[in-house]
Amino acid sequence: MKILLVNPRFPPSLWDYSCCRDITGNAFPFPPLSLATIAALTPPEHDVAICDENICAVDFDTDADAVGLTGYSSQKDRVYQLADEFRRRGKMVAIGGPLVERSTVGECAGHADAVFLGEAECTWPAFIRDIRLRTVRAVYEQSGFVDLSDSTAPRFDLLDLRNYSSAIIETSRGCPHSCEFCEIPVRLGRKPRTKSADQVMTEIRRLYALGVDSIFIIDDNFLGDRPRAVTLVTRIREFVRSVGDRISFSCQFTIDMAQDENLLSLLREANFRRVFIGIETPRQSTLTMAGKRQNTQIDLLDAVRRIQSHHMIVWGAFIVGFDDDDTEIFQEQLDFIQASSIPIAMVGILQALPGTPLYERVQRQGRLKDDAAGGIRGSANLLATSNIKPLHMTDEDLAAGFRYLVTSLYDDDNFAERLIGAVRLGKKSRSTVRAKIHQTELRILRRLFRYYLLTTDPRRMFMFLRVVFETPLHNPRCLETVFMHLIVYKHMKQFYGEGTSAVPLARSRRMK
Repeated sequence: MKILLVNPRFPPSLWDYSCCRDITGNAFPFPPLSLATIAALTPPEHDVAICDENICAVDFDTDADAVGLTGYSSQKDRVYQLADEFRRRGKMVAIGGPLVERSTVGECAGHADAVFLGEAECTWPAFIRDIRLRTVRAVYEQSGFVDLSDSTAPRFDLLDLRNYSSAIIETSRGCPHSCEFCEIPVRLGRKPRTKSADQVMTEIRRLYALGVDSIFIIDDNFLGDRPRAVTLVTRIREFVRSVGDRISFSCQFTIDMAQDENLLSLLREANFRRVFIGIETPRQSTLTMAGKRQNTQIDLLDAVRRIQSHHMIVWGAFIVGFDDDDTEIFQEQLDFIQASSIPIAMVGILQALPGTPLYERVQRQGRLKDDAAGGIRGSANLLATSNIKPLHMTDEDLAAGFRYLVTSLYDDDNFAERLIGAVRLGKKSRSTVRAKIHQTELRILRRLFRYYLLTTDPRRMFMFLRVVFETPLHNPRCLETVFMHLIVYKHMKQFYGEGTSAVPLARSRRMK
């Protein structure tokens, strides 16, 4: 049997880096790991292919017998379009992924022969067997959570990895924390499930053999189990040293890990260059109300600086629109992000996601405006909206304050201050600039210099020159990282600018 697995194209979003692809030349940030995993779960006697519509067009004339579609809620319309067209052509269609929730199973079933609710490590092989037996069910639901120690390495060989900015792997699922607004404990469980170090190293070695030089570990809390993290990162460090530092890593973890100096040192020795942390807000009262207790027992500013001192650039997630927020919060957020030298701040407006404690609470209170989330989880035109009625400001205040915050964050001077600050916080060390630069990297550098220097915008040019000339004075080893951040900055500035252009600017005594 022939099977085609399809990742539908994403609409423009904060996460797709579409506004800087003209510099990077990449078609999309990350490959569809879920489909590579599904392909690995398919019995070897079947022929499997993967189509990422973000990379190439979907072939509706495929001779595949069955088509599997995955997707997030933001991809819903395209998932349904593809499913309907394939079914019209007589193909058996299955839909899975985060799009399929209890509240959407019926809707999804209207466009597919089979729908997958929850994880698919057990249900996908059952589906393949049922096709052969002609006993396909309408809904396949995973009972409980799967044991990742039995997980098969994804079929990375089915992906054209050259088209992506970075490869991704998953080493664990689930999170022990109980943040009110987060769907991870609901969807993936509060007890983290992990792959063994041997499993993870097998995946890393396979990606390296395929030419990958950058891997993002997508676990929501990579360091949640410290003993396991130490063992795994030690193994990664050994591998990195064996290949001469020719591969680097990034990951996500909670900010309380900043207290573990030994683990931070180990991460740096394993060539972890960037970490993404959910900081959310500098207001302690808000963190307590939201159940983000791991952020309340540490000095947030000091924690970020500790991590930066280990040569790891911190990217942060921030949220405005909490129940405790008023119009002062936008300036507070800006002041904190500037002081902490976080160059890339992913700022969104609070959304109530189905299944979360927050969703249930605001629904009980009659403050839920819509089931569909806006903000960075919705389409670009919903960037400055929330599906929650705020308590201490109007919807217009929230939207205007959000525009003020992101416009200020991605002002050239403010960004330069944060990026240079992050470089300065790293302990000065010898340069690790490679003697040989690949042709692809030279092309990216040419496009980068052209964008910043061949411009009629003097502020853009001055910011670029300032950052490039000051970086070697503080830490020459960071020059490559700085170039990458200047590329990402182009996307952030343009996307936030376009997404909030219709929103009036905030007027507040603290919004200067």
